[in-house]
This record gives sequence, C-alpha cells and structure tokens, in this order.
Amino acid sequence: MMNLTPVTHGRPKQLQSLMCCAAALLLSACQQTQIVFTPTEPPSLAGFNTPYPLNSHLPESGVIIPATDPMFSDEVHTELDLPYQLHRLASVQRNHDLNSNNLSTHDLNSNNLSTHALSSNSLSSNSLSNRVSLAAISPQAPFNNPDILQIALQEKARALAISLADPCLETFSIRVSLHSINLSLTCPDDVNHIYGLLVQFWQPNTFVDATTAPVDIDNIRRQLKLNKHLNAFSGAEIDKLWREKLLGPEHPYNKVLNNNELFDSLNLNQLQQIQQQAVSQAQWHLFLPNIQAKNAEFNLQASIKQWPMLTTSLPKSFPKSSSHADKLETTTPKQTQKIYLIDAPGSVQTQVRLGYRIDYRIDYRIDYRIDHSINHAIGHTVDSELGDTSETSQLSSQEVTLSCRSLSALMGRSFSGRLYYDLREKRGLTYGIYGQCANAPLSSSIKFYGSTAIEHTGAFVVGILDHLALVKTQSASQGEINALKTYLIGEDLLSQDNSIQRENQYLQQVATGLTQVDVQQLNAELQALTPARLQQLANGAFSGEPLIILRGDIDKIIPDLTSKLPEWQLERVKVD
Repeated sequence: MMNLTPVTHGRPKQLQSLMCCAAALLLSACQQTQIVFTPTEPPSLAGFNTPYPLNSHLPESGVIIPATDPMFSDEVHTELDLPYQLHRLASVQRNHDLNSNNLSTHDLNSNNLSTHALSSNSLSSNSLSNRVSLAAISPQAPFNNPDILQIALQEKARALAISLADPCLETFSIRVSLHSINLSLTCPDDVNHIYGLLVQFWQPNTFVDATTAPVDIDNIRRQLKLNKHLNAFSGAEIDKLWREKLLGPEHPYNKVLNNNELFDSLNLNQLQQIQQQAVSQAQWHLFLPNIQAKNAEFNLQASIKQWPMLTTSLPKSFPKSSSHADKLETTTPKQTQKIYLIDAPGSVQTQVRLGYRIDYRIDYRIDYRIDHSINHAIGHTVDSELGDTSETSQLSSQEVTLSCRSLSALMGRSFSGRLYYDLREKRGLTYGIYGQCANAPLSSSIKFYGSTAIEHTGAFVVGILDHLALVKTQSASQGEINALKTYLIGEDLLSQDNSIQRENQYLQQVATGLTQVDVQQLNAELQALTPARLQQLANGAFSGEPLIILRGDIDKIIPDLTSKLPEWQLERVKVD
C-alpha cells in the first residue's frame, strides 16, 4: 500500500540553507570593493615625422603669416572733448605681409573712450544688423565686485527690455573680467539709438531712483547666492582655492571677488556705489559698425550729451582702487612640495589643478644644464655653447606672453598636446586634460586641468609632473615645433576672422599694455621659435615647485598619493 503522507521534515532545512546563502550574498555585496590603483608609466611623446610621400605636398613651416594690420582704425577729433577714444574696426586684409609698415598704435594711457567699428567682411558680422559695444577697462587695478556688477547689469537689461519693449535689448550680451566690462547690443537700428541704450547701464540713477526699469534687488541677491551654491556643487571651489594659494589671500584678485557678506546684505545704494566706482576708474572704449554699414553714422555731439555724469563723491566703504604698483606690494606664496586636498566624499572622480605662477619681475640665476629652484619665474636661459651664466633680469610682458602661450599650448592644446596624447590617448587616464594661459595685468600663470577616476589619481598626477620635467630636459623635435607654430598662428588667424573675437583680443591688449607693434613682435618670435628656445622657456616657467590642488574622495585617494608621491606633503583644506 502506497504511503500518501507528505514528507515535510526536509523543507525547513532547505529554507534555512537558502536564507543563509542570501544573507552571505548581501553581506558580501555590502563590503566595499578594494580599489586597485593604476601604476605609473614613463611619459610618451607623439611622433611628428611626416611620411615621405606626403612631406613634399605639405606647406613649409612658417608660411602662415599672422595679420599685421591694426584691428581697429582710430578716429581723432581734437576739436571735441570726447569722454572716449573713437575707433572703428578695420576691414580684414586677406594678404598679410609680416614686414608691413602700415601699422597704428593705440594710446593706452588715455582716460578716454575708444570707438571701434565692425568689419564688413568679418565672418561673424551680420549685414542686416549693427553691433555696438561699450567697454570699460581698468588696466591698473581690477574692478571691485565685478561678479556682483555682472548679475546686476543682466537684471537691468531684463528690466529695460520689459519696460521699453525694444527688441534691441533682447540681444544684450555682457562679458566681464577682472579688468574689463564689455556690454554689447546687435540689431538693425541706428547706431545712435543703440549707443543711447548702452549708456543707460552706466547712469548715476541706473539702480537708485531709477525712473525707468527699476531692478529687483531681491532677485539679484538670490542669483548671487544661487551661483555660490552651484559653484560648490559643480566643483568650482577648486578654482577659488587655486587663486588663493597661487596669489596669496591679500592679492587684489582675491580681494575683489566672492564677497559673501555683501551677497547677503546687498541693497540698491551699495549696488549704485559699486557701479559708480567702476565708472570712475575705467578707460572707455566704444565699438561701432564699419562706416560703410547702413545706419552707421555716429553723432559725436549727441553722444557727449548722453554720457553718464559721475556722482560728486564715492562712499568711504568703497574706496578707489590703488595703483598697479601698490597692488603688487603683496606677499607671493612660495610653493613647496605640498598637495592641497578638497574633500568630496562619494565622488567617483578626482579634479586636478596643477601649474605655476609667472611674474613680470624676478631675480633668477641662469643655468642651461641645471634646473635651479626658481620661484614664480619665466625667464631666458642661454644657449649651451655659452656655458653657465648668472644674472639678474627683468622680464617684459611680451616675454611672459610668449612663454605662457607657447608652453600651455605645447602641453595642453587638446588632441595634439603632450598631456592629452599620453594621458588620454595612450593610457586612458582621463577624458581630457588641457592647458590654460592666464595672462592678466597683475598676475600671469600656466594651469593644467582635468579630471580622472579615483583609481587613476596618483598615476595621473605623476604623469603630469613627469611631462613637466621632460620638457625641461629634452628638446622637442622640429616637427613638433612646426605643429605648435601652425596651431598658435592659425588660432590668431581664426580670431581675426571673427569680429567679436577681434574685439575681445583688442580689449585684452589694452588691459595688458600690449600695442599692435608688440603683438607683431610676438608673432615674429613665434615664427622664429626653435627647440632650444622652447626648452629655455620651459626651464624658466616650470622651475620651482608647482601648485597642486585635488578635489575628490580624500580617504580613497590618499593611499595612492602617499605611495606614488612619498616626498610630497598632503594637506586637507576647506573652501568657504
């Protein structure tokens, strides 16, 4: 007889076994996977030799000649006491002669406004529209609170567009730096009408007692606070710390930005004071369409009557900026073998900033064969056949510009730069690493920046340091020099075919004190650049210890950094 009684005594044991297995899996999943850090590798350079069948069909090095014509033609009206210099953007000449004598220089010491006109054959110009720009430049000292002023002027543009219902105001654009504030409008209207709109942003009653288009101060404060939080979330705090450690807390560039206390308490009176201080310290430049453009005739007499009048005095709480010389009397931090770490717990990548400050005035010892410790220097060394020479020298802004541009491009010009080729294309340590030349009136620096995965952090930083050491000890090939020249001079040619870029380039020249002749001399030096000369520049620029700042999950990356860079001190920092 068959026994139909179910057998159940084995099921609890099976269920218990399954539960134990599930618990074990859960426990193992909760355990953190140990990070396997990427090993370092010696630096690798790209080959720039052209295969034989192709080399005879390529243009020779040096055939690309940058423009020698002035970007803007000056208009002088001695019979009028203009509050500005008057210029018009010159037409771009397609055939340039490096030895051309048809040059014009700009009086950079004038306190007047300049008027400039857009090229009729510029690729970025619109034949149906007139672009007018009103730029304030302060070469001797940075503007106070330019970050606040930028938000406020954008809010004023919005209010004017609503109040006046003028389509021209919908094209408002603003470009702000520490030394320049450039406002632009682009529309088919007469240039006199566009000029009248632009000067409204600088009137003494723009923000206080405004009869037209009052601004919402609460919205300005909200935007300032929102930007602060967005910067912290996006990791922009690493750039704030970069400026502080590179220049020192007392440097003017670190005193005029990020006034958090003012962000919270800003009122219309304070805003008007900031605006009026900017007006008082600025040299003014007005950019107009080419004289041949439609509606481009400018009424000088009417423009003088519309020009903003300064208030009688500035408040004591917003003193005028001191002179360039006074601003430089600050202590420059001496960089040591120290890596600053900003903690970002849970981050899956590490942000990296690495570079050097370069100054106009330095005392340095020249040695072609030995890399001495030189702090914040860009200098000339001598050819090897001259032997060891020691001297004290003063660098010109042109020499700084040459070093800054050539070395940042050599190392970090995207696809053909040394760092990108090796650290991304060859080793896959990053999605991108780039070089930045920051050439400002009160400070110049070369910075390399990028991000990498946690496990690549140590190898990534060591890779950058190895390349900086290599460029000082090993000359570049002539093929690489030719590629560098083509890149830099081609970059200039592209900027000359864009009216807005030409405008920005001109403002940069005025702020840094470069004349058109200086720019041509720089282009001539780029044409004559040799491997030996580039190596000399590298030994001047990349001497001493670099500034290194990392932002990432500190607890995860410290073991890797300690292992690969044992001689470097690690310091945790917190950014306010």
